[in-house]
Amino acid sequence: MNKPTTISFHVPPKMWSEFQESMLKSRMFNEEVIGFFFCQRHQVSKRKIRYIPKTWVVPSPDCYEHQSATGLVLTQPFHSFLLENYLRVGLDVVHIHTHAGRGMPDFSYIDDRYESEYAQFISSGFPQKPRLISGVFDEDFQSCQFRMWDRKGRKFEKVQFCNSLFEVATNENDMNNPDLMFARQKIFGEANQRLLNELKVALIGCGGIGSIFAELLGRLGVKNWVLVDPDRLETLNLNRMPGATQEMVEQRWHKVHYVKHLIKRIYSEGSCVKTIPTSIESELARQEIATCDLIVVATDNHFSRKMAQEIALEYMRPLVCLGTHIDMKQDHTPRMYCRVSVPPMGGGWCLMCGNIISLQRAAFESAPAEIHQMVGSVGYIEGVNDPAVFWLNSICASTGVGVIHGMVSGFLNVDSGIDWVYEFPGSDWRKTNTEYLRSDDCFFCC
Repeated sequence: MNKPTTISFHVPPKMWSEFQESMLKSRMFNEEVIGFFFCQRHQVSKRKIRYIPKTWVVPSPDCYEHQSATGLVLTQPFHSFLLENYLRVGLDVVHIHTHAGRGMPDFSYIDDRYESEYAQFISSGFPQKPRLISGVFDEDFQSCQFRMWDRKGRKFEKVQFCNSLFEVATNENDMNNPDLMFARQKIFGEANQRLLNELKVALIGCGGIGSIFAELLGRLGVKNWVLVDPDRLETLNLNRMPGATQEMVEQRWHKVHYVKHLIKRIYSEGSCVKTIPTSIESELARQEIATCDLIVVATDNHFSRKMAQEIALEYMRPLVCLGTHIDMKQDHTPRMYCRVSVPPMGGGWCLMCGNIISLQRAAFESAPAEIHQMVGSVGYIEGVNDPAVFWLNSICASTGVGVIHGMVSGFLNVDSGIDWVYEFPGSDWRKTNTEYLRSDDCFFCC
């Protein structure tokens, strides 16, 4: 018997909060209200579909022909506006309305009839054949149901609604049998621990920062990984990669297999680690990264960061970028930095428009070998890798893990994104005002 397809409607928390507030403001008493999300369909896997909103609309009171506690009707001009501006560009529609009362609401007979006709209408009236997802909430927006109609409007499937950064399944057995390994993390809540245990993380770059990061996040409870890195272990890596040995170097271990070894030392069973010993450019890497709940890039080049950011933007996945830098001042004293950046998922700024990635350097790094030699000879890029030390990488990696823990637990607000820079020997954390990272004309995120 085939497993059923899992369909989820995923809304970033900032977008959901704004939508919910706008819905509540659009009624005077306890009238029903309606709002719309226009979504991109993302086929995560053969049996998993995710709907990601690109924009939302809540009609103002003058957009209703009729509005009461028992029903509502939109004006024809407003409805035509929605069709022309959103459905014709190939987006699917999620329409959400409220019912009076508190507790789990049910779809009414009128809902069934209207939605069945509407699902058939939009799929036959537009070349892209958009799908209709409908949701009903109680008047306080505390309880809800969602469903997706087929294109003929004859039957529907259940849709999971998720209004957090992360979307994971709930395993009833895990709820009843908490893992003693994490007993001293109970202060953060059992639901938070289950979320960490189910979280699927893509790690791009399994070197000095990435390996420490994987060890730390793994011990926090993350068991599901996709590891991407084309490189093999070398002797010069041994000073900053925990548990790496000369024997691994001599056996020419790929870094992804070394990091998998670190995770499997923590979890002899119950973990799932996919290793992809290629660059992020490969189609296999891209497909696997797109299935993850969170993308972390810990590489030492701009091109891979650019690719990771583009994937995160396309599939609306949270992205965490980790990096360090060391240079020497004229008096031969070192300046050391680490940087942790999390662009906002709902848009506003990305690593490119925030100048966290140099597109010029990314272009050089993706160029053929002969171009590298040419630009190197005229001083555009250096031929020696940046210096690195274990303890600075550890500060960066552990801060990144702390940020993710805060994102999962809800005690760190990243709606506007964060960009933190640590400087040593001053031992200062500088927190960028992300308003200055915003760009209205960024080609990538606007």
